[in-house]
Order: sequence, then structure tokens, then C-alpha cells
Amino acid sequence: PCFAAPLWQLQQGTAASPPSTACAATGPSRIGRSPSLGPNATQLVAAAGAFLATALAARPLRRRKVQRRGWGDDVTFFDASVAENVEAADGLRLVTIEAPKEVADPFKRGGQFVQAKPAADAKPSFYAISSPPASGKLEFLIKAVESNEWITGASAGDVVQLSPAMGKGFDLDCEAWKQADVNQVNIFATGSGVAPMRAVIESDALSGKVCRLYYGARSEGSMAYADRFDAWRKRGIEVVPVLSQGGNDWAGRSGYVQTAMKEDEERGEGFVLSARHGALLCGQKEMVQAVREVYKELGVPEDRTLMNF
Repeated sequence: PCFAAPLWQLQQGTAASPPSTACAATGPSRIGRSPSLGPNATQLVAAAGAFLATALAARPLRRRKVQRRGWGDDVTFFDASVAENVEAADGLRLVTIEAPKEVADPFKRGGQFVQAKPAADAKPSFYAISSPPASGKLEFLIKAVESNEWITGASAGDVVQLSPAMGKGFDLDCEAWKQADVNQVNIFATGSGVAPMRAVIESDALSGKVCRLYYGARSEGSMAYADRFDAWRKRGIEVVPVLSQGGNDWAGRSGYVQTAMKEDEERGEGFVLSARHGALLCGQKEMVQAVREVYKELGVPEDRTLMNF
């Protein structure tokens, strides 16, 4: 849900064709007809010409190839074993996978993802890694739909195919954040978009910054990781759950995350200091656009509102 847009392309240039062997073959025969050369010299020249022609024909073409792994590129896949598959919330599965080091070692930053598929000839899907880097098994929070039943319905011991972890993730060391010396961060996630946010939070990449998570879901039952909220608060992350269909029994915030943030700022309960503020976003395109519109009004430039692709 948090991946958009193809980022990489494969580019390949080809060198010119090797010199024509016809010229080499023709050269010696013409020399051979010269009256100034004897038979032995003619044979030697002909042999040299034949050798040159063979060498040129056998020489491989020089190619220049620039490749960046991404959505459309050729990617190596590795067998990985499902360790556990449990319900995380209504319509969401938490799938834990024992991944080989070729898959897990490139995972360095929250927001990175893998390509995954059930078999070699299947089309891959893209899933953000939900567990923090260097935590052992890889975990994925996945919305269950018919097209991904092969993984959301998998059992322990089932084998799937995963690419190495890829993508830039949430680059908290980006130039925009460094120049502003960002020390306060709002985090926005909806639905399964909270998956990479958990990886960021539990990696302690935000340690030392004032942080607030606006997490949107349809209902209380569809909100994953509610059992981790207290632990996140102990890490310094204020958690603001926002339900679009909370019902009469819901005492928390209702509506949408961008509205909740704007209300907090208008009531003086927010903390956006535009010169030092940054944000992380993952969720529906409409949410991302709406949040950025609010930030525009508050004077926070778009390049400090980061996404994981």
C-alpha cells in the first residue's frame, strides 16, 4: 500500500558491430596477385589475414550496462519459509518469514520493502517490511485480498520467494532534514501503511526528536498494532488513533488524520515549528496530498515530508 511509482529503469547501450571479415579475407587475395611477392610470402600474408579475421569475429562486443534494481528490473529471488501467520486486525495479516541473509542483509532502514511471489513464474507483489532492521525474522503487515491469498493464507513451513530488501526507505539523513536540523516529526499512516512506521519507530531512528503518530483506520478492530502503542509511547512517540467509522463507543478522535493534525494546530495543541519540522507519510494518495496541503499552509516545504519510495 505504501509503494507507488516505478523508480528505476534498465538502460543498456550496445557497441558497434566488429569490423567486417570480408575486408580481411579480400585483402590477402589482392596482395597474393601482386607480381612482387613470391608464393611463400603470399601464403604467409594470407594466413595472417585469416588469423586477423578469426580474431575480430571472436572478439566479444563491448557493452555498457547501467542497472538500478526496482519495479521493472530483473531481480534475483530466494526461497524463504513462512514461520507464522496471524491476524493483526480486521482484514490484516501479520506474516513472519525466515529469510536468508541475501534477503535480510540489505535491510538497513525502516520503509524498505521486498518483492514477493509464490513461484518463479509468478508476478511479484511489493510489501514493506514491518519489523525493524537487524531484528531476526522479517515481518509483513498485509491487507488480505483474493489476489494475495498465497501469502495471507500461508501456513508455517510454506515456501515463498523474496527479493533482497530494496528501496531507499525513509531517509532521515536527507539533505532537506539536515539543513533544517529537524527535531520534531509528525508521522502519518493509514491502514496497513503503519507497517513501515513500526520499523522506523522500533529502530529508534527518531530517538531525540519530538514525535507524534497520527494513525488512521476505519474502526477500532481494524487498527493493527494497538497492543504496541504503550511501548511506542515509552520510546517517545505520542500516538493519536483516528477512526473514520468509530461508532458511538469510540471516545477517541474521529475523521481523518490530516483533519486531526490541522485541528490540533488550530487549537494550539500541535507542535509544528516550520523551521525545524519534518514528517513521514504512508497511506492513500489522497491522505498524502491532503497532509501536504496543510503543511503548505503552515510553511513546511514538501521536501521535508518524506515517503518511503
